[in-house]
Amino acid sequence: MRTFLPSAPVLAALLLTGGCASLPSARPAPDEPAANVAAPVPAIEDAPVVGAAPETPFATAAARAQYHILAGELAASRGAPAQAAAEFAAALETVRDAELAQRATGLAVLARDEALALELAHRWLELDPDSAEPREVIAGLSLRQGDLTATLEQTRALVRGHPAGPSEGFLHVAQILMQADAERADAALSVMGQLVTEWPRLAGAHHALGVVALHFERLDLAERAIAAARQLEPGNRDHELLQVGIWVGQNRIEQADAHIAKLAAASDKPAELRLGYARLLLEKNHREAAQRQLRAILAADPVNVDAHYALGVLHFNEGEFKAAEKHLRAALSGPRMQDAALQLGRVAEALQRPEEALDHYRRVRHGPAAIEAALRSASVLARIDRMSEAQVIIGELRDRFPQLATRLDLAEGELLIDSGDAEAAFALYERALVDDPDNLDLLYGRSLAREKLGDLVGAEQDLRKILSREPDDARALNALGYMLTVHTDRLDEAETLIRRALELEPDDAAIIDSMGWLHFKRGRHEQALTLLRKAYARYPDPEVAAHLGEVLWVMGRHEEAEAIWDEALRSDADHPVVLETRQRLRP
Repeated sequence: MRTFLPSAPVLAALLLTGGCASLPSARPAPDEPAANVAAPVPAIEDAPVVGAAPETPFATAAARAQYHILAGELAASRGAPAQAAAEFAAALETVRDAELAQRATGLAVLARDEALALELAHRWLELDPDSAEPREVIAGLSLRQGDLTATLEQTRALVRGHPAGPSEGFLHVAQILMQADAERADAALSVMGQLVTEWPRLAGAHHALGVVALHFERLDLAERAIAAARQLEPGNRDHELLQVGIWVGQNRIEQADAHIAKLAAASDKPAELRLGYARLLLEKNHREAAQRQLRAILAADPVNVDAHYALGVLHFNEGEFKAAEKHLRAALSGPRMQDAALQLGRVAEALQRPEEALDHYRRVRHGPAAIEAALRSASVLARIDRMSEAQVIIGELRDRFPQLATRLDLAEGELLIDSGDAEAAFALYERALVDDPDNLDLLYGRSLAREKLGDLVGAEQDLRKILSREPDDARALNALGYMLTVHTDRLDEAETLIRRALELEPDDAAIIDSMGWLHFKRGRHEQALTLLRKAYARYPDPEVAAHLGEVLWVMGRHEEAEAIWDEALRSDADHPVVLETRQRLRP
């Protein structure tokens, strides 16, 4: 099964851009009249340019710097961070400007050129030695490259120089170290452990070590660290809460519950404490324990909006839509109104009440939730055959938020494909790819449109292009494997692709469905049935239901197949795959 879930690429956590694409302020050299400066440039260093080509066409160093800055801004505006970073780096050879160094560093990180980013971050630190930001970048990149000496040097300076004191400095360092991937956990903990030996009597140091150890699920180390913090600073609530977090990680929920009850009894804000604990329990999938905390809040404060909202979302995620609706309606007044209206729209969708869903979404007028509500409105309209209205909504969003153009193109393309207009979707992706030819999400969307149009060669080309750039893109691996399974006899190749996708994302229901369907195609009915049941339990999608029902039907279990199809059609009465499957198999 293919999923149309555009990835949401996030900039590296270390990325620190200058905010806007403005040039640094003009500071012409004393012997150079301001009127001769064509555009603002940073101050020129007094020393001669090292390695400057004698045949340079620029009359002055200022003109050379200005050229590189303008070229860098142009590259940045075109979405070419590597070229932009190189141009800004060239400008920094002749200027002294921390803002320019910051922008160059951020672009180098975005371009994944770690060597250049590290060089530029050092230049930034040289120009702004009192700033913590370049030290963060150097520490993070050095950790990634295995240079623990440099990481230790920068993190030590961050602890010593933190304006709120070393305890806060340790927490700052903890946030940097936790950005490392799991493979560098030992290195991150080694750095933090070394820092703790330098501040052995500082409770905040041991607390920060416990935070990092808990993040990397080194629970024994976390417990030793927080025990030291509690001994040095008894009664500190932050230490007590971290201890609770460690107990949750160890699945010692009764002990954690009892400690939270004790802390709540002594707190002037018990609801806030229990809410934070409930969120932690939900993160660790202790849903029943989280519900107990939320109910305890409502027992003491029946109108607590945050608790009602959290319970509403929790019930919605459990498929308990009526209970979700009750709690979310209780959260419609007050600061949670926008979020509650958005979630009530989702509840109405799940209950097959599209007009009510649209009414709820219209109430969401502000903030990020408003964009999601508008997109969900468009989705609802498309499903009830009002595609033109859906496109009007997306068009209005494009006008208001041009920076979201790609996301909106992806959303509209998905709706067009789902509504059966693959030709229009293909045309949309073609237009979008003119402006952003290497966007992997757009390529993925175009591959789906091409497949729907019968252009299997073109669809495979798009997916292969994605995999040439990102060999471990599980979405593309699965899509290509599934397409080969459905449309060709290249089943060995399909199995290799889907198996790799499953290794990367073992819990993804769409990939599990693909593997189940592949087993069915190869006559492995029992294996197919096991996987398809698993996929359907995780994600009761009509297409998965169609596959599961077909396997059951072929195995002679007709009543079970009919029950699965009936269930799927209750959520989407006109789903073409379910209807086609049932019509094809019934005598």
